[in-house]
Amino acid sequence: MRFLDPALLDDPYAHYEQWREDFPIWRDEKTKAWVLCRHDDVRAVLKNSVDFSSVAMKTEMLLPLLQDDPPRHTKLRGIVNKAFTARMLKNIEGSVREISLKLAGAIPADEPIDITQRFTTPLPVAVISQMMGIPVDRASDFKRWSNSLTGSLAGTSMEERQVDIAEMAEFFAALIPERRAHPGSDLVSAVVNTQVDGQRLTDQEIVGFSVLLLIGGNETTTNLIGNFLNVLADRADLWRQLQDDSGLIDAGIEEALRFDSPVQFLRRRLINPMTFHGQTVAAQEDVYVVTGSANRDPRNYETPNEFRLDRNRNHHHSFGFGIHFCIGAPLARMEAKLGMQALLSRFDTVQRAQGHNDRVPFGLLRGFNHLWLSFEE
Repeated sequence: MRFLDPALLDDPYAHYEQWREDFPIWRDEKTKAWVLCRHDDVRAVLKNSVDFSSVAMKTEMLLPLLQDDPPRHTKLRGIVNKAFTARMLKNIEGSVREISLKLAGAIPADEPIDITQRFTTPLPVAVISQMMGIPVDRASDFKRWSNSLTGSLAGTSMEERQVDIAEMAEFFAALIPERRAHPGSDLVSAVVNTQVDGQRLTDQEIVGFSVLLLIGGNETTTNLIGNFLNVLADRADLWRQLQDDSGLIDAGIEEALRFDSPVQFLRRRLINPMTFHGQTVAAQEDVYVVTGSANRDPRNYETPNEFRLDRNRNHHHSFGFGIHFCIGAPLARMEAKLGMQALLSRFDTVQRAQGHNDRVPFGLLRGFNHLWLSFEE
């Protein structure tokens, strides 16, 4: 079996179900990494940073924090945590609401539109640009760089991607002397001027942090809202429920995260040998923990393949678990909530429209590059 099989792209969940029941642990023939997909196994790995190192994420994405372990991870995370406090989110809430209403107001009624281009991409890009103190007119560059780093576009060669990644690194490197000489209240200034153990971060670390903030600040939210709308396009009853009771939006967001997670798996490397379901995994071997599968494990969720707004127990793994829990989770939830409020307050219905829907081609991230919908007032 192949873990990153393109055949899984449209609907991986039937495959996950078979793996959970018949192959609770198996080895991917291409990467030689082991695959774990049951809820309890996934949680056990993610909460154990002693025996499972995140250094294996270097094979998926070259970003700091995602691939560091304690104690350095703890110190580096503390830097970024300062930027994502409840107070900070409260301060930008009005701006996020304004951006959401502006984008929703610009959507033409009763016309086919690509919601990813008109709403789910520009919303989080505008917000993270503001937070990083970067002109929003670079939005198209941000998305292109993000796609190249995450492999989110089909048909692009590694050489083409490397050109974009180098351009992104050069952009952030050029900001360092400016933000060092004239620091502001933005996130880049905070990273540039912080210290760990009495020393400033290297330019390479600063660039890495900036890339992490940019990618983390837009990819998850884009895919979260897109996946949510993809469900609602077939469920007029849910759209009406959310309109009638806006208090259900939070529950809808959590269910969207569980039902069709923006991040489908994480990768860890064993420090010590471990045994799962009778299979011993040796030290220095890698394991994929499939969070998208864990989120639909019937051992932990009633009717897991059904999208429900009344789900009481929804401890999904879509933002990770343990010390690597996504620092941007509160921001993504706020953007999704205000974005959905803006759409629900303006439009009576949403439905599918003619157009070519295009899924993100890389199995790590699950979302849409293009999703065609029509909204009616």
